[in-house]
Amino acid sequence: MKKPQMILFDYGQTLCTERWDDPLGGCRAVLKAAVENPRGITPEQLDAAFWSMDTSLFRLSKDPWQTGPELCWHAFARSVFESLELKFSIGYQELEELFWYERTEPTVAVDYVPELLDFLKQEGIRTGVVSNLCFNEKTLCKRINKCLPNHAFEFIMVSSEYAFRKPMPQFYRLALTKAHLEPGDVWFCGDNAVCDVDGPQAIGIQGIWFTGAMLNPESRRLSPQSEGHWEIQDWRELQRMLEQC
Repeated sequence: MKKPQMILFDYGQTLCTERWDDPLGGCRAVLKAAVENPRGITPEQLDAAFWSMDTSLFRLSKDPWQTGPELCWHAFARSVFESLELKFSIGYQELEELFWYERTEPTVAVDYVPELLDFLKQEGIRTGVVSNLCFNEKTLCKRINKCLPNHAFEFIMVSSEYAFRKPMPQFYRLALTKAHLEPGDVWFCGDNAVCDVDGPQAIGIQGIWFTGAMLNPESRRLSPQSEGHWEIQDWRELQRMLEQC
């Protein structure tokens, strides 16, 4: 087994575990910040409007490989807010953070991730994050820095800023270009069978399926189909694998 020069990580349920029990939290926070709400829109109505917009522009078909371009939250939310005549005194960056953070806090590092990242730093193994996310890099960096304040990733890529999203091969190739590495020099770790395992494997990156934090129903729906991927239940397993390289 060849030690990688770099390990790329998914974000959600891989590096950090997000709360899933308050889906209206973001809508409540955004509406509290509204200076005009002439229709008296409720959190439930705002949530329904977001779901309606998502259905109209749905990115992921029944075949998980058939995925379209990523939409940034600012454009998505602007369409919703203006259609409901909602106005705000704060900008879309602050609204984005309110919407996401209030919906998913508390968010914490997955067990043993800080220890793993310390080990990778000591070993000189580079790290990066490649995430499917409608929120922007600044918003994700702020969240990651809160949960993992003692580690600096070489780069953090979010699909909303590149249009491509996992499992599109272009997104992984962009990460390789940023890292100046070949596929065989990189491992990709994540909880999603298609996006974090089969997608990377398709272009020659070693995929590692993390099954230890499967809070996302989408993660449990599928299993990797690619040959040669590895599966781990606990991040300490990955450290032991690297120690044996």
